[in-house]
Amino acid sequence: MNYDMELYSKQVEKLIVTEPKNRLMENVLGLGEEAGEVQGKIKKLIRDKSFSKSEVIKELGDCLFYVTAIANYLDSNLQEVANANIKKLHDRRDRDKIKGSGDNR
Repeated sequence: MNYDMELYSKQVEKLIVTEPKNRLMENVLGLGEEAGEVQGKIKKLIRDKSFSKSEVIKELGDCLFYVTAIANYLDSNLQEVANANIKKLHDRRDRDKIKGSGDNR
């Protein structure tokens, strides 16, 4: 089944099980956990020379779930998140600041 992102966002909301008072914290911690699982899959590529694209995609899907849940919590959506991100990256590129570190470079 193919989902457009608005429908995906609504489906994520139906799958939230955390109480509202704990939701933001649980979603942020979940995102960190799932990002760590992506890292683990890539680490195995380096360490064991084994790689499963399908397993990485599954973990990226879990990351997407939590990013969507957090955006929803903030009364935002993935389109707004994507737009803000690409605007920020283009601005950095235009100012020759795409490399480096820091939030506001």
